[in-house]
Amino acid sequence: MFGFDISTLAIIAVVPVLGFLIFIHELGHFLAARWMGVRVLEFGFGYPPRMIKLFERNGVEYTFNWIPFGGFVRMAGEDGDDDDPHALPNVAPWRRIVVMAAGPFMNLVTAVFIFTTLFMVGVFEYDGDLNALPVRIEGVAAESPAAQAGVQPGDVILAIRDQEVLGVDNVKRIIEAHAGEALAITLRRGDDVLTVRVRPRLPEEIPSGQGALGVRIGPAYGPEDVHLVRYGFFLALAKGVQRTWNAVVMLIAGLVQLFVGFISPSVPAPEGGVGGVVAIGRITAEFARQGWRDLLNWTALLSVMLGVLNLLPIPALDGGRILFALTEMVSRRRIPPEKEALVHMAGFIILVGVMILVTFMDISNWIAGKPPIPGG
Repeated sequence: MFGFDISTLAIIAVVPVLGFLIFIHELGHFLAARWMGVRVLEFGFGYPPRMIKLFERNGVEYTFNWIPFGGFVRMAGEDGDDDDPHALPNVAPWRRIVVMAAGPFMNLVTAVFIFTTLFMVGVFEYDGDLNALPVRIEGVAAESPAAQAGVQPGDVILAIRDQEVLGVDNVKRIIEAHAGEALAITLRRGDDVLTVRVRPRLPEEIPSGQGALGVRIGPAYGPEDVHLVRYGFFLALAKGVQRTWNAVVMLIAGLVQLFVGFISPSVPAPEGGVGGVVAIGRITAEFARQGWRDLLNWTALLSVMLGVLNLLPIPALDGGRILFALTEMVSRRRIPPEKEALVHMAGFIILVGVMILVTFMDISNWIAGKPPIPGG
């Protein structure tokens, strides 16, 4: 309607969304550092280079920077040793843990807040039994068994092996049970009914980010089957906490499956694969097109991802710094700050390299016309 192509919308949508979540994350670190008695040197809006110093209060410089994306907090001693007893490396390990955990915690709180708000303003829900509904094909991965058999997005599965099947879980169970076998699947496409033969892949044959057939599926209900439901504050809050917790559990399970998949080729990678900022931008743009409710829901999920991923015990991430502090608490011996800084610097370089590689893959997929989320 506004004449934006998808690349323009991706940039317009992802910058404020990720910028807001990063700012919230850094605000958590800032507030916890002040609470724990860590000396904060600077709290910046956006990323350097610095545009202007806004003001200074209680020894903290508040700055506005040229790259309008998120923010940062600079604490004394982060880059090595510091004689100041209030420098980050010099405070008690448990205080450092609180400071480092506060950023991810704020992201999780933000997700709860967004989900709660959505439940209060109203969400569209289907009040029937989802397992009693047919299953619709929502996406098909290129060159997958489903694509080679001619399956298309929008097709509705009526039967498998001439047996009527309803419910997403039932369809997945049948497909997994017959991996490696040719299956006759009856589909409804518009007013037509057709049958295709497709062979679900064995676990060791499944590429990263896909499933046995290479499709994403969901319940086949229409707009007339859902209605707007609004919840009171306390019930909305309970549902917001539950949805955030479910997202955390699913993300952790996916990370575990991804890790195990690297070790054992027989274990398929989690559906959806791995994507970077470019893929996130494309997905954000799609949700922005669908409406503000979908965009807010995606923003909450991104906030969960940002919080959980930062808690991974990887150098340069909050989880890596927490691991160093826990090690110091258990061993009762201080790790030289300059050595810890070197480890985090090495981790940061590796993370940047991985981000560049993932971004290159994202751009390649975009140029090739592949969807940001592969078929499942």
